[in-house]
Amino acid sequence: MKLEAASELNRREFLSTLTQAAALLALGVSPGLRAAEPYLLRGREARWRLGISKAAYRRARKRAQAWVERMTLDEKISQLGAQSPGIERLKLPAYNYYTGEALHGLTRGPLATSFPVPLALAATWNPDLILRIYTAISDEARAYDNREKIGLSYYSPPTLNLHRDPRWGRCEEAPGEDPCLAGTIAVQMVRGMQGDHPHYLKTTACSKHFICNNTDDDRTSISAPVDERSFWEYYTRAYRATILEGDVFSVMGAYSALNGIPCCANHFLLTDLLRRRWGFRGYVTSDCDAIDNIYNPHHYAATLPIAAAMAVQAGCDLNCGGTLQHHLKAAVNEELIGEDDIGRAATRLLTARHLLGLFDPPEKVPYTRIPFEVVDCAAHRALALEAARQSLVLLKNDSRFLPWDKAALKKVAVIGPMAGACHLGGYSGSPGARVSPYQGIAESLGVAIYRPYLSASEKVAASPGIRLQASSEGEQNLAFITDDSWAEFPKADFTGKTEFEARVSSAAKGGRIEVHLDRLDGPLACTLTVPATGDWQHWTNVTAPLAGLSGEHAIFLRFRGGGGDLLNVERLQLNPVSPPPVQPGRPEVVFQPGCTVVGEKDEKMFQEAVDAAREADVVVLVCGVTQEVDREGHDRETIGLTGAQPELIQALYAVNPKIVLVLSTNNSVAINWEQEHLPAILGAVCAGQAQGTAIAEALFGDCNPGGKLPCTWYRSLDQLPPFHDYDIRKGRTYLYFEGEPLYPFGHGLSYTTFQLDGLRMETNVLGPDEKTRISATVTNTGQRAGAEVVQLYVTPPPSPVKRPGKQLAGFQRVELRPGERKTVTFELPFADQAFWYWDETARRFVVQPGLAKVHIGNSSANLLLTGELTLKAPAGTHADPDTLRGVAVTCRVS
Repeated sequence: MKLEAASELNRREFLSTLTQAAALLALGVSPGLRAAEPYLLRGREARWRLGISKAAYRRARKRAQAWVERMTLDEKISQLGAQSPGIERLKLPAYNYYTGEALHGLTRGPLATSFPVPLALAATWNPDLILRIYTAISDEARAYDNREKIGLSYYSPPTLNLHRDPRWGRCEEAPGEDPCLAGTIAVQMVRGMQGDHPHYLKTTACSKHFICNNTDDDRTSISAPVDERSFWEYYTRAYRATILEGDVFSVMGAYSALNGIPCCANHFLLTDLLRRRWGFRGYVTSDCDAIDNIYNPHHYAATLPIAAAMAVQAGCDLNCGGTLQHHLKAAVNEELIGEDDIGRAATRLLTARHLLGLFDPPEKVPYTRIPFEVVDCAAHRALALEAARQSLVLLKNDSRFLPWDKAALKKVAVIGPMAGACHLGGYSGSPGARVSPYQGIAESLGVAIYRPYLSASEKVAASPGIRLQASSEGEQNLAFITDDSWAEFPKADFTGKTEFEARVSSAAKGGRIEVHLDRLDGPLACTLTVPATGDWQHWTNVTAPLAGLSGEHAIFLRFRGGGGDLLNVERLQLNPVSPPPVQPGRPEVVFQPGCTVVGEKDEKMFQEAVDAAREADVVVLVCGVTQEVDREGHDRETIGLTGAQPELIQALYAVNPKIVLVLSTNNSVAINWEQEHLPAILGAVCAGQAQGTAIAEALFGDCNPGGKLPCTWYRSLDQLPPFHDYDIRKGRTYLYFEGEPLYPFGHGLSYTTFQLDGLRMETNVLGPDEKTRISATVTNTGQRAGAEVVQLYVTPPPSPVKRPGKQLAGFQRVELRPGERKTVTFELPFADQAFWYWDETARRFVVQPGLAKVHIGNSSANLLLTGELTLKAPAGTHADPDTLRGVAVTCRVS
């Protein structure tokens, strides 16, 4: 039996070696890369001074090895799952390596501050702000662990599958389409999450999903066909930054395959590239359960034990799931893997736990003193508002339509499916305060908001197990509702009401809701029947008639159905809806949804919105796409607004052209008609818990929008290559797109005006190991304070291969008072990746000598200043940006 297993292993090794070599060659790397390259030490020394010290890392690793040396094989295997059990005889406590997500706030716990999604944060173009945000998030993570011991290992941020195509279901998670911008933002995310202590990690961040996981409908089975230039020049760059500059301590292997090899079984990716080329010191985790996918549906391994062995040998240390824990023992017995490989993975995991300070006295670890009071504290709420303000992008503002004068307004109509929702986006926690656009506008005008319904968040009590969670419509919903469970809601006036309505969803078979008055066993008012809607976040309205009721009554819901989770409830409403109360001396603010994000046109709802717009002085129309359209596991097929939204926009414009369109959306949208006809458009991509306040401030001029787009907004699908084409040179992103976009990368307007001038270059010649300083002056020439983002682009010398016409190399957000003038200085090194390209023949990065150009502007389509720079190097210089000092552009404002 053992002989047969060994024979199968030899065949397996032979096939695996051939496949791995093919992968290396396909991406232009010699298999000889497995030998450590001396130049990497220079990069490591520089990076270690920024994060955990070299000495602290060695101490932690040595202590981890001591644990592992005392473990049996079964105990070592037990440690390689996200739920890692304790080992009683060693007094090793259990640990959860999947503490939760921290993409833009914690998803773990009943309360957490919710910031804008990464796509919106990238629109701030403000790395300092990003560092402050993720420092706040990690403060809350430590506070929860200090109180509840829940763990400190988060599976996000950052998501570094970039916004290369707006059809991808998770675009909101990516910090834009450009490697320079995304890498800069991601490094600050990592630093904020992991802290700056030389001996201890605050938490572990996780760069994911490594790599080229840019489709979601088929992510567990697809193989991304990636050419070597796209791989090296585009897809790897942001990951590289988080390792070389951020010292990230966790990387997640993707579900998908790369050129035929599943990412979690890819030795080149997880060992040769991450560890040997870039010097990664942390652990690699699989996506959940990507190791099982190596076996099925990738069919790359013939059995689950083979899949488990391949993953660990490739460099995957941790399984989000149970495949390693369930099948590695069989793999050892079949001689597919040795115990040393398993011990190495366990050592990496325990090294991270030591660096988190989990085995040290609390008084030695500085982060153990963070109190729980920081969670959702006033300072974090203020930071969420600041982030929301800076993330807003003014896309259009004809004839200074905005901002509006509050004193001149008598009636404002707030309309749209997103107007009453605080749309947080995916992986959102539960903030203590959330402000919708309608609420923010009403409060800004001093008007008490009027809701004709009871939100799930207003529940008074509920049976154990029922929990509140963020809904796809920007509100909260009751979830985990089972048979015979219940929920209590506050009193409502039933006088004159003839119908009880609830907004519900069910991915199961549905159920029934009994509505009782005043107590759980009180009079039965009606019974609602909830159908299956196909998903827990696919919402529908259900109704039941009411008769003979009057006065105020508390509402008790009793849920009936079969086993398991039955349904979700988002809100309750008594019909007919009572008119809003009159508020003397205040402008009237009318709210009408008009339509839903998806679904057919509701004639009554539609007409009510049109009537409200006709009678208003101005209209705020809030539209967008949500997780009902695109999300994890689901890509979208179109890039326009969905459902009846386009028809609603045109109908409102026909009766009142004084409209501002606010895009409360999780992704870019093609709004060609709206751009041509509407006077003003404000981008507000999932801007966090304070989005309504920030939007209102922008509309009324209390803050000046200063965000810039971190991705190209296209006019139609016709401008995009096929979704599964990964060749970045085929018209993807501003780097290679040659058409006319709806809005270009870096675009964003302001209520004030700026002037850029005075381009200066320290030197016009740049050689190896050298850098030059480039400066320009920016002046606020308008009447309002505002922010301008000064952007530095590089055009490389003429090359024998196709190169980007311009590529971002640096940026700086500058706040200026009216008439104020500041100088922005960039240090541009010879090693900047905008100068280099991957030579497919030499299979190395090379720099093309000759005349390069540098540009300074305020968007990729508005480059106002240009200078020339001669790159001085022997023709065909074969080196690597990783080998040279100064791998990043630095910026200074004076």
